[in-house]
Amino acid sequence: MSLKILFLNSSIPNYVTDGLFHGLRSISGVTVIDIPRIDYMYADASHNDLIKTGSRGNTLYKLLDTKSDENGKRTFWQEDLEEYNYIVFTDIFHQCDLFQFIYYSIHPKRRKSLCIVDGYDVTSMFPFIRNSFNLRVRPWAYLYNIKKVNYFKREYENTGTLYGLSEQRHPVINKLFSKILKKPVNLLPISMSIPKQHIEFIPVKEKFQDFVNYNVDNDLSALFPERPLSELGKWQPVFENQNEYFNDIRRSKFGVTAKRAGWDCLRHYEYAAKGAILCFKDLKRKSDFCAPFGLNNSNCIIYDNKLELLNTIKSMSIWQLESIQEAQYKWIANFTTEKVALHFIDQLELAKTTC
Repeated sequence: MSLKILFLNSSIPNYVTDGLFHGLRSISGVTVIDIPRIDYMYADASHNDLIKTGSRGNTLYKLLDTKSDENGKRTFWQEDLEEYNYIVFTDIFHQCDLFQFIYYSIHPKRRKSLCIVDGYDVTSMFPFIRNSFNLRVRPWAYLYNIKKVNYFKREYENTGTLYGLSEQRHPVINKLFSKILKKPVNLLPISMSIPKQHIEFIPVKEKFQDFVNYNVDNDLSALFPERPLSELGKWQPVFENQNEYFNDIRRSKFGVTAKRAGWDCLRHYEYAAKGAILCFKDLKRKSDFCAPFGLNNSNCIIYDNKLELLNTIKSMSIWQLESIQEAQYKWIANFTTEKVALHFIDQLELAKTTC
């Protein structure tokens, strides 16, 4: 494989795009130039860089080395647009004007090389993300050519929510639009991912703690007497550092998770990578098009309430737990940063042949 990718970012950390960048950089034959340089992804990241990431520098960050083929590529990068196989926009809310500028700057035949990666928690597509802001500040954004390029989206409910009509605020209109509107053909799925070096096989028999010591389900608060419920939208570290956090996962049989701001979360991948069996609340309510993908009763425990979860765990034999853990390890192996990046490229290549 020989590809050159221009990775345009806004210097705002995002687990989806940061994992994708790490994965693309891990593929032999793929050259990725990040504009501007994503300092917190590199081994020379400063403390000030890392504390501004969602995990304070854990899991995805400070792992990459600078490569010689990057030299000179960031200076006057606009001059080299035509030489890239793909140009990726990772924060379209802040990059919409840049997108439109580049769309008309390159040759019309090459506009299919542009793509958008939407790793936001919200289910709406741009420009229907924060409609009130866009209508007030930049109404012209509704005329941009975003629908003409591949749009990778993490969170999804139905076609009504894509256009800002949420099920909660506009239930009747949402239902109507969801029946009328079809999912755009250029809308493609994407998820978070984890560097493969974090995957570590730890048999469930060797684990001596029931749950990872982090609570995201209010119904289970009694199980975490020393840990208050994690406040939605705020990063509240309960561990001193990454090693302490990973050690807690290593000794835990189960890891409780649930939909928070969105369905997908780096927590799913961190737990699975260390063999903590995911206990996923209300997972059956998630759309199949929405990340995380591929989780089911064979590789995690799905529950609706505390009683169901505790009864399920109590009824399971060690053999059943080992079977779920084995299937979960197979699942996480498909969601390393490199595997997700390869799938991302495959989808772009397929879209190119079918358009």
